Amino acid sequence: MPTIAVLGGGITGLSAAYYLKHLQPHKGAVILFEASSRLGGWINSEILRDGTRLEIGPRTLRATGAAGANSLAMAHHLGLENKIIPVRYGHPTTRNRMIQVGGELHTLPSSLKTAFQTTPPFSKPLVLSLLHDLRAAKVSNSDESLYSFVNRRFGSEVADYIIDPLTRGVFAGNARELSVKSLGKVLHEYEQTHGGVVKGALMNLFTIKKKDPLLKNELVRKARTEKWAVWSMTSGIGTLVDSLTNRLILDGVEIRKNSKVDTIKSDRGKMIIKCGSEISIVDHIISCLSSKDMSSIVGLNFQLKSFLEKIPFVTVGVVNLVYEGNSIVKQAAFGYLVPSSEPSNVLGVIFDTCAFPQENKTVLTVMMGGYWFNSLFGYNPSKDVLLNAAILEVHNTLHIKTEPCSAKVSILQDCIPQYVVGHTEAVENARQLLIKDNVPMKLAGNSYDGVGVNDSIMSARNAVMCLQL
Repeated sequence: MPTIAVLGGGITGLSAAYYLKHLQPHKGAVILFEASSRLGGWINSEILRDGTRLEIGPRTLRATGAAGANSLAMAHHLGLENKIIPVRYGHPTTRNRMIQVGGELHTLPSSLKTAFQTTPPFSKPLVLSLLHDLRAAKVSNSDESLYSFVNRRFGSEVADYIIDPLTRGVFAGNARELSVKSLGKVLHEYEQTHGGVVKGALMNLFTIKKKDPLLKNELVRKARTEKWAVWSMTSGIGTLVDSLTNRLILDGVEIRKNSKVDTIKSDRGKMIIKCGSEISIVDHIISCLSSKDMSSIVGLNFQLKSFLEKIPFVTVGVVNLVYEGNSIVKQAAFGYLVPSSEPSNVLGVIFDTCAFPQENKTVLTVMMGGYWFNSLFGYNPSKDVLLNAAILEVHNTLHIKTEPCSAKVSILQDCIPQYVVGHTEAVENARQLLIKDNVPMKLAGNSYDGVGVNDSIMSARNAVMCLQL
């Protein structure tokens, strides 16, 4: 039986190993290589001594869409349904999303009623921006920036006050550089196919969609019936990592921690992996490493390395602040984001305990830097600098006068890949090069197919499905 190596022990790598055992199922050996001493990648749930739960990285998974259904089906198979905490549509965190403009917080329109009203900082009702899209001419192109696309079709205010801060909050990136084809694929397709976003959305309502087999899953049906928006777990989404790890051990997957891959070579249909002085010969590789880490491995085709090196990454400062009492924040909301036009070093602030209450505690997460990290904080800032900036931010904006009872500062170096204009083509070129050269290796993970946890899990599934065993 063939031996398959999975490179990387983040959520993509763990999912790939899981699908090899449960989707194929693969009867041969599966070896997972992880450079560090821990699994889970950027997923990192931490429980403080007093029981307070913090999320250093991703904090929720979306329950909607094909990728959302896929993750729910995995959670169901792992027996996690009794540990899930859902947030349903209609909850304040799904309705109240704010931006900070001019030092003030403004709630974005989130209903048909508010779309017909003029709400600050907008100078006109949002519905007029939809009419702008109906009148805007189609522009045929292969790709452009998110900002350019939205500005052209919906106007500058939607680009400045919705897309710009949203891009900062989700991708920690610059909307003027990120790809609409990669990150707003449906919007791009609507224009190219139907001439506009609104027209495309209306046409989609009348399109007969193929039934996804995952919709038959019990937990997926429950989420649809109960209108889940996002979900986490009682001990944080790190529970998903722990459960996957335990399942892989039961399935006989060999997990090699502290095993940094230095060299990969293709030799007569086999793949030779070198980690320090240790050599492994396998039949297939699923690389779930970041493109940045992958490009540094010796032995790769020069052209492949050049494709991978085109994907930039950004660093994010994450400060978790814990306060005594559960009435510190006055407005029930998801949190707020800060447009790039504002003189702030903060990307946004998440009101964690609004979605997932914790006994007599308020937990806030302040996100800083991203695309602007080095220009704001330098190349090696102290954690005290980030902590003080975070405390000052919530003091000035949320008027929190008390000091936090505990805090956690993390600098997530090169944590989010940036899908700049042309990303889709670069990834496709890299994958086609592997096929052309008959290299038995698949690329999976958030460097290629979406930066979210659901995207990473789905990317792993697709890579396994494409294996020719």
